[in-house]
Amino acid sequence: MKPLNLLLLSSILLSLCLSTATIPCTAYAADTVAPVAIVCSDQATKPEKTAARELAQFLGKLYPKNRFQITTDPVPVAKSIYIGTPRSVPQLLKHLHGKQLQGPESYTITTAVIDGRPAGMIIGADPAGVVYGVYALLRRLGCGFYLSFDAMPPAKDAPFDFNEWDLSDRPLAFDRIVFNWHNFLSGCSSWNLDHWCNWITQSQKAGYNAVMVHAYGNNPMAGFEFKGKQKPVGYLSSTRLGRDWSTMHVNDVRRMWGGEVFDQPVFGASASVVGDDRARTVAARKLMSKVFQHAQDRGVKVYFAVDVDTVSANPQPLIESLPASARFAISTKGMQGHDPNKPKMWLANPDTPAGYGYYKAQVQDLLEHYPGMDCLVAWFRHGATPWMAMKLDELPADWQKRYASEVEKTPAARKLWRSHNFFAVARIVAAYQRALKELGREDVETAIGSWYNTFFPAADRFMPPDVKFVPLDQTVLRGTSYLEKPESRADLAAVGAHRPIAVIRWAHHDDGHYLGRPYLPTQKLSTKLNDARSTGFGIIHWTTRPLDIYFDSLARQTRLSTRDESLQQTCRDMARRCFGTAAAEMMSEYLHKWVTEAPNFSRETTNDFFDPKHKVADPDELLPKTQQRLALLDAVDISKLTDARRDRLDYFKGLEHFILDAHRVETFYRRAKKALANGHEDEARRLIAKCRPEPVIEQFARFSQFGGINRGDQGTIVSMNTRWLPHIIRLRQQLGLAPIRINFGPTSHDPLAQVPGPYTFHFDADRKLWQTLGERETRASTFMLPKNATISPAGESAKNGSPESWTEIARSGIRSDKPITIMLRPILRDHSTVPPGDYRITLLLSEPDVTPEDRPVFDVKINNKVIERIDLAQRSGGPNRLLALNYPVTLEQRGVAEVILTPVKGKALICGAMLTPLTSRPTQ
Repeated sequence: MKPLNLLLLSSILLSLCLSTATIPCTAYAADTVAPVAIVCSDQATKPEKTAARELAQFLGKLYPKNRFQITTDPVPVAKSIYIGTPRSVPQLLKHLHGKQLQGPESYTITTAVIDGRPAGMIIGADPAGVVYGVYALLRRLGCGFYLSFDAMPPAKDAPFDFNEWDLSDRPLAFDRIVFNWHNFLSGCSSWNLDHWCNWITQSQKAGYNAVMVHAYGNNPMAGFEFKGKQKPVGYLSSTRLGRDWSTMHVNDVRRMWGGEVFDQPVFGASASVVGDDRARTVAARKLMSKVFQHAQDRGVKVYFAVDVDTVSANPQPLIESLPASARFAISTKGMQGHDPNKPKMWLANPDTPAGYGYYKAQVQDLLEHYPGMDCLVAWFRHGATPWMAMKLDELPADWQKRYASEVEKTPAARKLWRSHNFFAVARIVAAYQRALKELGREDVETAIGSWYNTFFPAADRFMPPDVKFVPLDQTVLRGTSYLEKPESRADLAAVGAHRPIAVIRWAHHDDGHYLGRPYLPTQKLSTKLNDARSTGFGIIHWTTRPLDIYFDSLARQTRLSTRDESLQQTCRDMARRCFGTAAAEMMSEYLHKWVTEAPNFSRETTNDFFDPKHKVADPDELLPKTQQRLALLDAVDISKLTDARRDRLDYFKGLEHFILDAHRVETFYRRAKKALANGHEDEARRLIAKCRPEPVIEQFARFSQFGGINRGDQGTIVSMNTRWLPHIIRLRQQLGLAPIRINFGPTSHDPLAQVPGPYTFHFDADRKLWQTLGERETRASTFMLPKNATISPAGESAKNGSPESWTEIARSGIRSDKPITIMLRPILRDHSTVPPGDYRITLLLSEPDVTPEDRPVFDVKINNKVIERIDLAQRSGGPNRLLALNYPVTLEQRGVAEVILTPVKGKALICGAMLTPLTSRPTQ
C-alpha cells in the first residue's frame, strides 16, 4: 500500500473536521488543494463570525491556490488562522508574547507556532477590534476598502504565507460616524435593504464604527401610535409619491435622458410606494428594522436622530387627545409648516404624567421596532419651529418659575441664545432618558443635534450632563470649519471637557457643493479633535462616489498607525490600491490635483439644480486645469490595468468631461437668460442654441456605469432631468424655439413634505418633456382611461397623422362642468411669455366611456374668440378615440395663448395641449 500524499491527507482531515463546523464556509473550485483553516470559536460573537467569513472570502481571492475554510476547532493542517477576542479565545493570549491590546477596537496581528504548526492570529480587544484587524490585514495585503467600492489587487501566484502578519493598531477617535440624511432621491431615501446593508458594510470596512440616520417629523420610519391614533406621516420620496425637498414626479424614469440606467418606471425605495399612514409606517419600519439589525450583527453602532421641534414632529391630532393639563398652546405666527388657519398650536408637556406618556410612547415604539438603536438623538432647528420659536411667556407657568430659578443660579444664562427654548427642549430629552430607564434600556445613549454650534452655551447649561452634542459643521459653506481655528476649537473644548461631542463634517453640501469633488479633508484631524476635546467626528453625505477619498482621509488620520496622515500620502495610498503600482505615481498626482483643484457645484435643496443665487465657475477658467488633469489620466498605460482599474480610470475621465460640460451648459443658459431679460432676444437665441443639457445628462449616465452605477448616480440623473432640463426648455419656449407641451392627468402631492417639489413631468416615447397638470393645478377633476383601454386616432386625426406618443397623452385628462381655462405659456410656475409670431395650438381630446346624457359638448375659445363647438362623440366617433384639433393663432406682441373650454352639455374635457411656434427665428 502506497503512503497517502500528506497534502491530500490534510485536505481530507480538514473536510472531516469541517463537517461539524457551525459557521458557513466559502466554496472554492475543486482544483484548489492547499487547505488553510480559519479557526473561529463557537463562543465568537456575530461580528467575529462575520469577520471570519469575510477573511475567508478575500483571502480566497488573493490566494487562489489555497482553500480557506472556517472551523470552530483546530484541525491538523499545515497552516491555520486563529481569530477572536480575549473573551472568545482566551487560550491564545499566551501566544502574543507580551504584545498588548491597546484599548477598545484595538487589535494585534501576529504569528505563532501552535500545536507544532505555523499559525497566524488576529486578536481584537473586542469584536469590533477583530473586524478592524481583519480589514487592516487585508489592506496590508493590497486590498482597498472605500465607501463605494472595494479595490482588489491581482491574485497572487504564490501560495498563502504569513510574511506580512505583524501589525497592530487602534483608533484615536471613539466616535467615527457615517451619516446619510433622508430627503433626496440621490441619498438614502431611495435605498432598498441591499443598498442600506452595503452602505453599513462599506462604512465599517473603511474604518467607521457607527452610522447615523435622521428622520424628519413626517418620515414614516419614525411613525408611532398613541391612544389608538396613528401619527400622520408623509412618504419616503420617490418619483411617484412623496415630494420632500424639491423631489419632482415623472411618469417613467426610463424615458428620461440617461434613462437606460433604470429598469423600472418608478425610482425610489420599495417601501415608498405604499398606501395610507399606517401602511407607510409599517413598510418603512420593516425596512429600517432590518437595516439596524444588519448594523447590530456587524457591531456597528446606530444613531437615530428624530426631529422634536418641527410642526410635523408635534402631531396635533395626537397632542390634542391629551388632557388640557398635559399640553400648552403657542402662537404659530412666522412658523414654518403650520396650518395657516390656526393661529395657535399645542405642545405636549413632558413633565406631566399624560404628557410624559406621550413621549414614552414614542421611545417605546422606537425600541420595539429598532432594538439595535444605540443612541437616540433629539434634532432641532434654529428658529421658526415650535420649540425654538416659542416665547418665554408661552411656557407652562411652572416651567417659567423653574427657569427663573435656574437662571438665578447663573444669571448670564438668561442672555444666552435661545436660553428658555433649550430649557424647554431639555425637558423632552430628560423625558427620553426617563423612558429609556423605565424600559430597561439605559444602554441607549441620548444626544442632541443641530446645525452650527451656537446652541452649545444654552444647551450645555440646561441639558442633562451625559447628553452628547452632535453639531453639524455648517461653516463649511463659508469655506471654514470649527476645527480649523484655535479659538473655535477652544469653544468646543470648553464643553467637551465635561460632556461628549462628535463634530459632524460635510463630505459635500446639499446647499451648493453637491457634485464634483468633495470638500477638502481637514488636515491634522486627530490633533484638532484632541484640541477640541471631541470624542470623535462624523461625516454627513448623500451620494457615495466620488467622495471616497474624503472618507478615507479622515479615517486614516484617526488611526494610531497613520495619525494625521497628509492628504498627499492618502492620495498615494489610494492610487496604489485602486490603479496598481505601474500607475500609482501618475494617479497619485491626479487624485491630489483633483481633490484640491476640481470644482464642486450644484444644489439639491431647491427647484434649481444650479442655484441661481450662486455664481457658476467660468468654464474657460476651468479648462486649463481640467486639461492638465485629463493629460495625467491619458498618460496612464491602460494595458497594465485590470478591468476594474480601467473602469475607475474611465470614470474619472468621464467625470472631468461632465463637470466641464455641465458648467458650459449652465453658463450659456445664464447668459441667454440675462440677454432675454435685457431685451436682446436674438443674442439670447444664439446662446441658448449652444445650451444642450441632454447630451451632458446622457454623458453622466454613461460614465457612471463604469464600476457599476449606484443609487446616488441614478438619483442625480433624475435630478438633472427634473430640476435642470425643464428650466432650459422653458427658456427655449420663452424665445419661441420650442413647443409648449401640457399633459393633463392625476398628480400626487404630499401635504407634510418640507419644501415640496411642485412639478410633475411626463416624458413621452420620443423623450419630449410635457408638464403634467392635475386637480390641484387646474381645479378640475382628473380622469384616467382603464389600463386595458386601447386608444386609436379618430377620423380626422388619423387622416392628418398623429404622433404615436399622443395616444398615451389621451389616456388621462381633466374635466369640469365649469369653464376650463388653459394658459399656454412656458412651463413651470411663473408668468413668462412667448414672443410675437405665428403659432399652432393643438388640443388632444379623448372621450371616456360616458352615458348619452353626459355626452361632452363644449365651446372652444382662443384669446377671447369662440372658434367652434365640439361634440366630442360626433367628432371622435366614440370613446377611447384620440381627437387632435389644430388651430392657428398669431400673437401680435409678447404674451400667452389662452384657451377656454366652456361646457354646453355634459362636461368640458381635455387630455393635452400644445403651443408650437411656426415663425422661423435665427439662432446663429
